Amino acid sequence: MKKPSLCICPICQTADPETISTLDCGNLDQSRLYPTARINQCLCCGHIFNELTANELEGLNDYYNYEYAPANLSATDKTGDRPGSAGSLTTKRYDQLYSALSPHVDSRQNILDVGCALGGFLDYLHDKGFTQLFGIDMAETYVEQARFKKQYKIEIGNAESLPFDDQIFDLIVMEQALEHLFNPVQAFEEARRILRSGGIFCIGVPDAARYADCYFFDFYWLLLREHIQHFDIAHLALLGKQAGFDLLKYHETIHAIMTESMVMPNLYAVFRLTDSGNQSNKPDFDNFKLKRLMSIYLQQEEARQLIKRQKIAELIQSQRPVFVWGIGREFLYLYESAGLKNCSPAGLIDANPFKQSSYRINGGKIFKAEDLLPGASADSVLVITAVAHTDAIIQSAKAMGFKGRMMDLREQAVYE
Repeated sequence: MKKPSLCICPICQTADPETISTLDCGNLDQSRLYPTARINQCLCCGHIFNELTANELEGLNDYYNYEYAPANLSATDKTGDRPGSAGSLTTKRYDQLYSALSPHVDSRQNILDVGCALGGFLDYLHDKGFTQLFGIDMAETYVEQARFKKQYKIEIGNAESLPFDDQIFDLIVMEQALEHLFNPVQAFEEARRILRSGGIFCIGVPDAARYADCYFFDFYWLLLREHIQHFDIAHLALLGKQAGFDLLKYHETIHAIMTESMVMPNLYAVFRLTDSGNQSNKPDFDNFKLKRLMSIYLQQEEARQLIKRQKIAELIQSQRPVFVWGIGREFLYLYESAGLKNCSPAGLIDANPFKQSSYRINGGKIFKAEDLLPGASADSVLVITAVAHTDAIIQSAKAMGFKGRMMDLREQAVYE
């Protein structure tokens, strides 16, 4: 029997929020990740978050170790970027992060990176002369690899229960981690516990207030179902105020992920731990502005979804053999919510070795492109759902001698 929903606001603990969107991605890949994103807004403080049952939360925690980390470690792209690595795109993001925190830190201080992955930002700081460096991550595979570096103390754990003594750090960095946490209030309380008086807490999160400004694919920032909190500066400031942190400064940035064309809106907030718990500058934020901006984002994505549905309906009507390249979050959404399941794909393709060896879709395996495309008939269609790599996939398919048509599912969703 399923456990009840944990349907309370993670910030103010108010029950009975309003559901503003539901996005079904199904469970075709039999993932531990929950299949349906239910996006809620707190009617009291305005925070927007994903509603999870206790079972779904347990599955999400397992997902990081058994799917998320192994798949990412198998997915190094042309830039060399992996979570916590030193690829070109990641280095640019580290430059932005360091610019936000550098006025508040020096090389003699104890620094903790929460959600350190492979220790990439610790490497970055080490190259700048910092030596008292510590890291923590909940994915055991990441920690095992990060520990090979030996110059840092890397622990397995999570931000809601940090395995460190009280008041030992001068700076805590939590970059691209807070949005993953079920209990962000506890993360702030833990940061307060282990920071020294006057210590700095630097947080980086996707900026939900600018989801609509950074289009990549329909509902993409909600398809990242591991992102269960959707923050703007108003709600980061609210969290900080509740925990006794003074908001010193915040920075709105963008950074590329996976490819230069895939741009995420990012928000850095720099807090100082205060003895009084009172914020000195007390910025006047509108806690309900985020709902208005999220409504605009949802309307835009619903219009784009309609275009996808129409194109897929045309594909179904054509009765052509269909191959799909890219078995990830975009594919699962299109399959379940935009009608792609009705095409009965003839073959599924992905370049990720972990997916080829581990994923089973309806009992069938995932293939390498070279196993399917060279022999495909001239009336077949290749639907490209690895949207970030569309141009490279088109070139690869042509080089393999694919004779059919290719369906580009970026904004205009037209046949190429």
